[in-house]
Amino acid sequence: MGRGHLSKVMVAGNNRTAYDFTFLSMLRMKIKELVLLDVPELDMAIFKDLTYTEAIFPHTTLKIGNEKEFHDTDLLIITACEERKEDETDKEYLKRNIKLVRKIINQAMANSFDGMVIIATEPTDIFTYLIWKFSGLPKERIFGLGTYFDTIYFQNMLSKFFKISFHDVKGYIVGGSQKNQKIAIWSRSYVGGTPVLGLTVNSENAFNQEAMFKMEEMILKRYDDNMLCQTGYTNAATLAKLVQLISNNEEAIVPLVHLVDMDDYKAIPLSLPILLGENGISASYELGFSDDERQEILGVAKQIREQLDIIEQGK
Repeated sequence: MGRGHLSKVMVAGNNRTAYDFTFLSMLRMKIKELVLLDVPELDMAIFKDLTYTEAIFPHTTLKIGNEKEFHDTDLLIITACEERKEDETDKEYLKRNIKLVRKIINQAMANSFDGMVIIATEPTDIFTYLIWKFSGLPKERIFGLGTYFDTIYFQNMLSKFFKISFHDVKGYIVGGSQKNQKIAIWSRSYVGGTPVLGLTVNSENAFNQEAMFKMEEMILKRYDDNMLCQTGYTNAATLAKLVQLISNNEEAIVPLVHLVDMDDYKAIPLSLPILLGENGISASYELGFSDDERQEILGVAKQIREQLDIIEQGK
């Protein structure tokens, strides 16, 4: 992959996220070759419709490809997710999706895939870890969507509250994929360079603990505890933005699920800020969390490790 572009991107999935991402990519990015992996129930009517976009924006070649396409793919995007069966438990549903994703990764590695992987299949923390295990690829080339959109949403709320440009706001949501694992890092949130927590003492701006709580509530309302596989415009747009960051080698700091060592936890998948460029993750960023925030993050790490133990033990 050369600086400023991705030569070949493959999308593994037959859901709305896969199709919406494909459309956005053809519209906004100069990817030389975009391949939809030939998976069961791939919607040929949607694919045909997408080929008309290729005629309007001819800088990208769109095609359906089999596993042999993996060998020279720069970036694999996994959105694959089984439809949920009636009365199926979360555990049963997750097992079926693990089997599906493992099949894709096995095909990729059997055909000499050596690129990067972005995971949009939920829960992205669990799948980031499992794909690392299944593939043997370097950790810095495997990452999941994690809390990236949560962070954008959080920054947008701060921007609107203080009536200041989105670009002058900094703040992060970190943690895990589950609803109760989202952590707002208030101690490192800034508006125009001013620490947000310092603004709570000014009664004139109406920013206080209640306003902070409402923002956290708004973030959590986006989630349904019984929904392991989220699809749609949000995921597609988030994926498109990440691919743009990689393609342009923007070296942006974004919170994505990646494998980190934190205290006693080794290679634990957490959504924390990283430096993202054309070769994947080049650095992790320690925000200097408060003691309380760090303990919350360690609590999430413990929950994720316990879930991984159950999966790896086949229970």
